[in-house]
Formats: sequence, C-alpha cells, structure tokens
Amino acid sequence: MGERAVHCVGSFPADDADDAMRAMMTAAGSLLRTLPTGETRRHRTYILPIIDDLVAQGALDVRRVRGERTRYRLRRGIEPSGDAMRLGYCAEARDAVPTFTELRESGGPALQIGMASDFTLGFIALGLPGAISNRRAFTDATVAEMVALRDVPADTVIQLEAPAELVLMAEAQPLHRAVDAALGLSRGIGALAARAPEGTRFGVHLCLGSRRNRARATLRDVRPLVDLANAVVRHWPSGRTLEFVHGPLTGTGVAPSGRPEFYAPLADLDLGSGTSFYAGFIDEDSSDEQLVRILHMIESALGRPVDGVSNPCGLGRCSRATAEKLIARAVTVALAD
Repeated sequence: MGERAVHCVGSFPADDADDAMRAMMTAAGSLLRTLPTGETRRHRTYILPIIDDLVAQGALDVRRVRGERTRYRLRRGIEPSGDAMRLGYCAEARDAVPTFTELRESGGPALQIGMASDFTLGFIALGLPGAISNRRAFTDATVAEMVALRDVPADTVIQLEAPAELVLMAEAQPLHRAVDAALGLSRGIGALAARAPEGTRFGVHLCLGSRRNRARATLRDVRPLVDLANAVVRHWPSGRTLEFVHGPLTGTGVAPSGRPEFYAPLADLDLGSGTSFYAGFIDEDSSDEQLVRILHMIESALGRPVDGVSNPCGLGRCSRATAEKLIARAVTVALAD
C-alpha cells in the first residue's frame, strides 16, 4: 500500500499565512501534497470577506438583511468584469510565497490556492436566482484570478470549492442528478476550469458547508457526492490537470457514520487515472480507533486504499488547539495499516 496523504482543506486559525503554513507543515510535513495559505483573511466566514470587498469596490449593493442573512445584488448601471470584481485570491497567494519558498523542499508540496466556484460565490451573495442570472460576472472575476495566478512565482494548485453545488444535491437526494442536470452544477465546474490557462493544475473540494462549524446539509449516504464527483470528471476539460477530488464523507460537526451501507456507493466512484481521492471524515469526537475502523469501511467500499484523508472542511472555525489536534489525528489515520 502506498502512503496515504493528509489533505488540509484550506482555512486555518492563525493571524497570517506565515503562522498558518508553518503550523500545517509542522503537523503533517511530508504527508502534505499541497500546502494551503491558511486563508487567514477569511478563515472564520469563508467568502463573506470577499463579498464585503465587492461591496466596497462598488460591484455589489446590499439588497436586504433578514436576520443573520444578507442578500446582495449587482450594482445597477455597471457591467461587472474581472477588472471590476477583484476577489483577492492572487493577493493571498503572493503574501504566502515567501514562507512557501522557505518551507518547501525539493519535491515538496505545491502551494494550494482555494477559490470558490463561480456558482458558489454567486449563490452565497445573490441566492439561487441571482446566481443563475448573473453567473457570467462571477465566472469572469474568477477566471481573472486564475489567469493572474500564472504570474505568482510558486508551484501552485487551484482548489475549486463547490459547497453550494453539493449542498443542493444533498438536499435533493434521491433526485440530485436531476438537479445537477437542470442547474448545470458539474458542467459549470468543468466549464470554469476550461477557461483557466492551459496547464493549470486543479483540485476540487466538494463540501457540505460549515456555517457556525456545522454542515448545511446531511447526506443519507454518499451517493450525491459520488455522482457529483463522477460528473465533474466527465465534464473536465483537456489540458488542465485534475489532481484530486476531496469529498466530505460526513458533515462538519457531524460524527462519521458507522454503517457500511452509508459508504457503499463509493464502489461507483470513477475519477480515472491520475486523480486522487481524499476522504474527508476526520472529526474531533471520534477516537483514533473509531476513525481507523471507518477508514477500513471506506476503503472496503471503494475497493482500494484512499489516496489521502482529511477533515470534511477547513479548520478556520476551530480553536487553534482543535485544529492542530485534528491534523495530528489525520496523520495517525493516514499511517494506519
């Protein structure tokens, strides 16, 4: 059996990228294939700081505030574009380059830059109707960041993050494939990757969300995840490498299932050669022994070892002690027989 990797999804509770990256390297070291920046400007609230920036840039207006949920709209009278909607991902990457260059040894991990899919960004900002009708603006802005990333002096992998896509499919199970077809969820992820410069390296993070450190949807079993991952691969463009798919096999704040039938659909996962599967099931409350048993259930259903283990989502909403504990736990599970 080859050595399983440890995958850090992206966010980490730290004051800056230097602190976050050093902590992740200290905890997982050679088991990391990619090293995130820590996404420290947005580690607690995911992409809400990006949306706030778009308001400050004049691209979005607040439409309504209802409880804790704010909905926005594209500002009237302007034509948003990549130039008008700066998302800040490349700035995060540039800030991380000095530490990454210092930490990375020959053959070490690539610098991982997490980017929300255009659909997820639009969905969180505008809601479902707005995400559909105004998708091009968010697509163009995301593509501009992917193009600019080519000028960052580091070996980079873009992690496209698709929480809205998987949450909608999980909520629609067993009609999730019809939702994918109607909304073009998997097709849209492939189309976004196709607009990146040829040779761009990618991973895809499928996610159930983690508002207040809790999942936004619950899986009956992992069928929606398997179907979405397979569909993304079918729509994946040539000339852009899909290095991994990370899938949550439980939700944030939800203990992983101890039922083998929950994982049984993994038998149908078909990512093709060259694309790794990272299983997201490491949680705080299960013991190491329980997690190893669950790993064996997952691998039995999959029919092979997983390529890596991970938490279901980023660690930015955890305390620092919890985040370090979870990475250490992932290392233990990754190295298990």
